[in-house]
Amino acid sequence: MWYFLNFLLGAIVGSFLNVAIYRLPREHLTLVKPPRSICPKCGVTIAWYDNVPILSYFILKGKCRNCGERISLRYPLVEIMNALAYLANSFISNRLLSFSMCLFVSCAIVISCIDLEFLAIPDVTLVLSWVAAVLIWWTKGFVILNILGAVAAMCLLWFLGMAYKGGMGEGDIVLIGAIGLAAGFMESFYVLFASSVSAIIYAVVKGKGKLELKQKIPFGTFLAPAGYIVLLINSLF
Repeated sequence: MWYFLNFLLGAIVGSFLNVAIYRLPREHLTLVKPPRSICPKCGVTIAWYDNVPILSYFILKGKCRNCGERISLRYPLVEIMNALAYLANSFISNRLLSFSMCLFVSCAIVISCIDLEFLAIPDVTLVLSWVAAVLIWWTKGFVILNILGAVAAMCLLWFLGMAYKGGMGEGDIVLIGAIGLAAGFMESFYVLFASSVSAIIYAVVKGKGKLELKQKIPFGTFLAPAGYIVLLINSLF
C-alpha cells in the first residue's frame, strides 16, 4: 500500500508540474491565476473529471473535450515519470531523504521540459533544487567533500561558459552546484559526463548529423535528470 500511495502522489504532483511547466515561462500566467487548469488551445476551464492524472488523457483519446485539439503527449509522460520516480524514492529507507529526492526529481522534470522549449530555467526550480540538495547533504552527514564537488563542478561550467559564449547559462551553473552538494565530488563529474554526452547526441540529431559550435543546447534538460539518476543510485545502493 505504501508504494501504491507514493505512485499515486507522484501522479497527482505530476499533474501540478504540468501546470508549472506551461505557466512559469509565460508572463501572462501564474501558478494561481487562472485558479483552475485550462486548455492551452481554446482557454476553456478543464472539468475535474477530465483532469484525472494519467487516466484522463487516455479516456479523452488525447484530445480536448471542448475544442477537439490534440493534447500534448508531454502531459501524461510527465505524470507517469513523476509517479515512477516517487515510487522508486519510496524504496529509500530514510524518510527525509526520500522526501528530498521527490522534491528534487519534481524540480528536475520541470527544468528539463522548460529548458528544452524555452532555453531557460525558472529561478523557483533552482531554489527548490538547492533546498532538496541541502536536505540530502544533511542526511548524509554534512560531508565536506561534497562542497568541494559543488564548487569544482560550478567552476568547470563557468569556464566552459566563458570559452563558449552563450553555450552555458547561469541556471546550469547553479543547478550543477546543487547536484554536486547532494551527490558528492566524483559523482558530480559523472553527472557532467553523462549529461554532456546526452546533450551532444541531442545536438547532432537536431542538426541532422552536424554539430555546430554556435548551436544553443538546453543543457539543463540533460543535467537535471542525470543528477537525479546518480542521486537515486547513491541513495539506494
